[in-house]
Amino acid sequence: MKTLLSAGIPLVQALGMAASMDPRPERWIECARLVREGFRFDTALEKQGLFSEETVYIIRIGELGGDLPGAVAQIAEMNWEEARDGMEKAATLAEPLLVLVLGLAVGFVVIAILLPIFDLSSLAG
Repeated sequence: MKTLLSAGIPLVQALGMAASMDPRPERWIECARLVREGFRFDTALEKQGLFSEETVYIIRIGELGGDLPGAVAQIAEMNWEEARDGMEKAATLAEPLLVLVLGLAVGFVVIAILLPIFDLSSLAG
């Protein structure tokens, strides 16, 4: 969206392009309709409930300050950091689980090898 707005593409058209990339395009189309009817972008987003209050606030500041592409870029950066942090947390939680699963697998293999050996020694002895 930042690239589209920075390139001078009108907001309504940029929203239409964003709609084509979203699995639920109707919310972007409705947002574009509201902007076309004269609502500010932040108001249209607020009415749609598409984003958090913080995101709408950043859009509002960018729109009123004349730097909507910069505001969109800032939101994209925040979302990227949030997603990265979530992935890092998931990886941190997955590591001990992976060690446990591998330990159980190794234990199973060791038992599967040793049990027949003990059975043979009990028959011989």
